Amino acid sequence: MHLYNLWLPEPVLVETARERESFAKVVKSTIEIWRPDDPDSVDSTLKFIPIIDIFLKVRSDISLEDVDTLLVFGFEVFHASQNNLYAQVRWGFILTKLLKKFGKKLPVKVQWRPFYECLVKTHFKRNTGPEGWRLRQLHFQTITYLVKNCRMFFPSGSANEIWDEFRSALENPWHNSCLESSGFVKLFLPMNPENEDFFTSDWIKHCIDIWESIPNCPFWNIQWTSILERCIKNYILFDWECFLPALFTKYLNMFEV
Repeated sequence: MHLYNLWLPEPVLVETARERESFAKVVKSTIEIWRPDDPDSVDSTLKFIPIIDIFLKVRSDISLEDVDTLLVFGFEVFHASQNNLYAQVRWGFILTKLLKKFGKKLPVKVQWRPFYECLVKTHFKRNTGPEGWRLRQLHFQTITYLVKNCRMFFPSGSANEIWDEFRSALENPWHNSCLESSGFVKLFLPMNPENEDFFTSDWIKHCIDIWESIPNCPFWNIQWTSILERCIKNYILFDWECFLPALFTKYLNMFEV
């Protein structure tokens, strides 16, 4: 029981003991109402999202097993609803909250490619859907924020897969896809313990060489500054001394004085 509940009136306090059971019923009802063969059934699941959010806001004592079940189901619904941006926004919102609150307590594994395919289909290809600009912007913000919270749960080998996917485009600075690919690397590249072996001195040197291939480009600088900043933050025991002169020069040149 959370400390906040101790201040509740006695009748209400007694009822809070049933929160775990109530949450399990909500999860079960949410799963049962969705039918994979009926795309419209995803709209029926949305009415449960505010209820789930209330359980999180009041710090209810809920079962981690139910949370894990809900996460698996939520990701399945999210990826199956690529033609329903509003549903993805709503599910992306609650999945992010669940991951931030319970992710470290659960054996969560999330695949990166479905998010990438969703982003490309919705925001990087011509799409004549009925959604307005505001919903598309909200969808983009939701999915990018969700990916940032999912990165720590990408399985081993994901960093290598992501780098192989975009490496060829990054090495051709004269092509339009170069800047686009740098944004995808910045967004998706995981720096969790499962992918620690991917980050080596040779890789850091290669990144700096790619960074230097386009001088005086603010967008390009931001992408690689962010990538290396996360790398430094997560792998502080790495020997960075040999890279300090190059990094110092790059950072110094970014100041327009």
